[in-house]
Amino acid sequence: MSTYRKISSIHTAPETRMGPSIIRQAFPLQGMQQVDPFILLHHFDFTSKPHENKFNVPPHPHRGFSPVTFMFEGEIEHEDSLGNKKVIGDNEVQWINAARGIIHGEKVGKEFSERGGRFHGIQLWINTPKAHKMDAPTYQPITKEEIVLIEKEGVEFRLVSGKYGDKKGPAASDVFTAMLRMKEGSDHTFNFPQTHNVVFYVLEGELKINDNVFAKQHDLIHFENEEADILLKANSKATLLLMAGEPINEPLVTHGPFVMNSETEIMEAMRDYQEGKMGFLY
Repeated sequence: MSTYRKISSIHTAPETRMGPSIIRQAFPLQGMQQVDPFILLHHFDFTSKPHENKFNVPPHPHRGFSPVTFMFEGEIEHEDSLGNKKVIGDNEVQWINAARGIIHGEKVGKEFSERGGRFHGIQLWINTPKAHKMDAPTYQPITKEEIVLIEKEGVEFRLVSGKYGDKKGPAASDVFTAMLRMKEGSDHTFNFPQTHNVVFYVLEGELKINDNVFAKQHDLIHFENEEADILLKANSKATLLLMAGEPINEPLVTHGPFVMNSETEIMEAMRDYQEGKMGFLY
């Protein structure tokens, strides 16, 4: 009999409001403030009619972490204080390393807005170690051609960041993230280092995990830290975001768009933003 990596917890992400939209927030929640180094996961999923704009986030700052957007369907247009302006679409990713400070805004892509359709994806916040929180900020749009696609029967495994086996994702990060699509009846076995915190989020579908636990749409599965495989079997067509990483194990203080190690650093971030040290975007 195979021994699988045990599940530490599983819960369904509750609904929350972000502007005019209802989204799902898998964490932070009471009892699960973070899964170090992951500090926030928002799942958005809505359908727009042509010329109906349901997503428009005005310019706002970030410091001290990487806000990452995984687009499973739809288009998002990004613009920032570094001068970047880019649209990413289906199976693409925008990876921002906010570092010492960046201002950016996001909205539905123009072409997508004109035709309408499903707007479906994840925004994930990944913490940055204290030693690199004040590095220069960067923006990395990652196209579907750049993402490493690993395929087996009924499974599409898109490696975005970190290493898996002899493959390495294109994002400038050692943290593992991957977009997974599974056809009904397909299965896949994963293995991660014992020291890594591992979480899977189900965007859609139903699965059996390790032959004995069922997971459904909007569930977050958090695994224990041990050296063992994880087996996924899709009971229906399924879509997941996979995350794994070494915990940073540093103090965490957050205030809105700033993620630092102390209250003093949060106050400094607010001051620097107000003084224009993170740039400008109008």
